[in-house]
Amino acid sequence: MLSSSSADMIATNDDILTLILLYLPLKSLLKFEPVSKHWLSLITDPRFSPKHNSRTISGFFVLRLLGQTKAEYYFIDLSPNPSRAPFRTLTFVDDPSGIRILQSCNGLMLCCSFRANHPETNCYIYNPITKQCTDCDANLPDHYQIEIYSSRTGHWRPSGCTFAAPNNVQLKNGVFWNGAINWLSDWGGTLCFDVEEERIRDMPMPSVNGDVRLYRYFGESGGHLHLIEIYGSDNLLFDVYEMERDYSGWLVKYQVDLNPIAAAFPKMARGYVDPIDLHSYAFSILYVVHEETDEDSFLVLHLPNKAVRYNFMDSSFCCYMTQEQSNMD
Repeated sequence: MLSSSSADMIATNDDILTLILLYLPLKSLLKFEPVSKHWLSLITDPRFSPKHNSRTISGFFVLRLLGQTKAEYYFIDLSPNPSRAPFRTLTFVDDPSGIRILQSCNGLMLCCSFRANHPETNCYIYNPITKQCTDCDANLPDHYQIEIYSSRTGHWRPSGCTFAAPNNVQLKNGVFWNGAINWLSDWGGTLCFDVEEERIRDMPMPSVNGDVRLYRYFGESGGHLHLIEIYGSDNLLFDVYEMERDYSGWLVKYQVDLNPIAAAFPKMARGYVDPIDLHSYAFSILYVVHEETDEDSFLVLHLPNKAVRYNFMDSSFCCYMTQEQSNMD
């Protein structure tokens, strides 16, 4: 038990107190915000959220569409002690078109109304910890130019010169890593925007046979950028690439064999080759989770009616229970 002097020392030392708060899950932080104005200021400090979110991922949301303008989010809890989902629907603002999540980064969510191609699309930046929401005008010019939004001023400002993006680059699917936003194209082109230096550069890619890249996953975890490409109808064997910190190239970080999972869940087999992705087995790659050690790192897959955790080192696997399945029990 801590003595009163030790407790006082921790309570008055922001560095120690912040370090303790960093180890708490999101739901605990929400409960501790009202403890004092001092704790609230530490938790809501803009510098706290990136540090907290760089730690081990506790779970993620899966979107379920309910018509053209409504959606529910089911939470897949990766922690050893699953808890109730933080939310099922987004109701922080009354948008008649409904709201969906576009991206998330450093604890903030970029959301927009479902009428994504409508000229009057509304965009929002939402902090689920503080429940704060900011409207942002997303009417960008027709030509390509990076614009930076300031949450302090509430305005956009142009950054750098206009540029020509490679064909088929998915600008809405950017991944923030290593101080830059990174984009991929199905045709092999890449784009990288260094936020600090405010400049565009290319990103190297692994060699590919043919003209079209078939990437199935592109994302960041624990400060690492990962890429998964799968070719051929037998899509149960594939590599997980990781980018070098200096952007010098990709290395094969993990080799995956999903044959044991396919044997345990026969419904994965389609019985035909899908004409779109040319694959014989039905599954989606939800997340590559990079823990502090390779032994603890894992892959999260979505199979028909299931979410499965696959361990990279020993190929073991187990099923997760979503919030929807919990409610059905």
